[in-house]
Amino acid sequence: MFIKSNFESLPNELFIECFQYLNASDIFRSFDQLNSRFHLLIRNCPLYVNFHEFKKLNFNEFCQVISSNPELKQNIISLQLSNDKTYGQIRSFLSLFSLNEFLNLRSLSLIGIQNYCCQQLLHALPFLSNLHQLSCTPTRGDFPDISPALLQSNIRILTIPSVYLCSTFTDNITMTIISLTIHHCSAFDLCKLLKYTTVLKYLKIKQLYDYQSNDIVPNNTKNACHLKQFIIKYANVTFESLKLILQCLPSLEIFSIYSQDNIEMIDANRWQNLIEIYLPVLTVFKFCFGEFSVYSYEEKLIKITQFQSDFWHQKHQWYIDFKIDYFSLIVYTLPYVHNDYTLTTADHASDNSKQFDNLDEFDSSDRFDSSDRFDNVNELSIWTRMIRSDSSFYFKNVKTLRLTSGIEGEGETDEYELQTYDLQFLDMIVNLSNIQHLIIAEECYMSSSEVLLNILEQLPVVSSLTIRRLQLIPYLDNYQLCKWLNEKIKTLDISSR
Repeated sequence: MFIKSNFESLPNELFIECFQYLNASDIFRSFDQLNSRFHLLIRNCPLYVNFHEFKKLNFNEFCQVISSNPELKQNIISLQLSNDKTYGQIRSFLSLFSLNEFLNLRSLSLIGIQNYCCQQLLHALPFLSNLHQLSCTPTRGDFPDISPALLQSNIRILTIPSVYLCSTFTDNITMTIISLTIHHCSAFDLCKLLKYTTVLKYLKIKQLYDYQSNDIVPNNTKNACHLKQFIIKYANVTFESLKLILQCLPSLEIFSIYSQDNIEMIDANRWQNLIEIYLPVLTVFKFCFGEFSVYSYEEKLIKITQFQSDFWHQKHQWYIDFKIDYFSLIVYTLPYVHNDYTLTTADHASDNSKQFDNLDEFDSSDRFDSSDRFDNVNELSIWTRMIRSDSSFYFKNVKTLRLTSGIEGEGETDEYELQTYDLQFLDMIVNLSNIQHLIIAEECYMSSSEVLLNILEQLPVVSSLTIRRLQLIPYLDNYQLCKWLNEKIKTLDISSR
């Protein structure tokens, strides 16, 4: 007598609920030949197709499944295509299928989109009336124009490579987007764009720039009155351009910005004036500002002390830390907002701030949990001389670790050789259990092959190594090192220099 297993007795509704967490290709590979029930079920349920980092053989295999079962196009509600590590995948897919055949798509993601695909995408968008989330991320240095996607009335969440506003955008247009991410955008175009985004709540700009230093940014009305969160991953604009954007955002509650080599951003009084006048409900302000200029050491110290007023500490409880030397100044809010950090001899920790006579009141360690200071950092560079027992820094969440020599006072490379003895202090600075990628910089000097072996042995999950060929070859007579590399390293990047 045939007895049903517990698995087969489960209702279809439960399987459909579980299938939304699985890739459609895995579902077909697992259930298609199981029995007639599942044969029908997987052809009549919503499907989520993710081809990111898919091997070409598996990609071709599932495309054949779609071709053989054309009804599946109506069941696919989420589709992700990617040229990242799978170059040409988007072109291959679009040569087999037209996007406007997937009429029930709700979410579409194109990673590494290039110009040749844009027209096909823009042509298909009017037919995809159910599409509410569209993400188009560019390849490095290539920013195709998909600005017309901003006008699609059904799209609510949008990521596009760039924005170039043209005559298509008339004053009577109102966009329905509530979340917008732009990879590359000028301050001029962004300020114009804000005229149309009346329901926008979230805005992220990967790179914001001025066309030139004397760009004139239009000052428009406060149409973006619902925008609550604004993130600028990298800003290369003047303070005045940024001000003309921010004054259009009266409801802004969260603002994050990263800007380097821009001394005018490190001006606490100017920021206080802007916030008090134009951003009355701002509660979270995260920034990292840097400058590399001829400003004197004393002038840099003055700029730091401006962030110690009651406006910053008492009213908003915004605390900062900094790193300073005669060549540069970096000031950042706590916790550190950026995802990469370089630990150098210029680093300043609040417990040694009293070396500066006019910074006696700077210590913020009693008001901020220092253990969370660098939680956002997942890429860490360390000057090898900083690997020592008295370091007050700790990085919990690093996945990429880069070791390099520092710069000495006259701008010369520090030729300090990393010793096996130094490595006993490495885990006092960084949590080694999360590191997946190790980079040995060209300027990193090690006393012997045992140093490299010792480093690798301390990294339990590392699987990727980047190192110069000329650095690695002399170490290959170390049997234990070669054995370790063969067993653990899956990706080896060797510079030819």
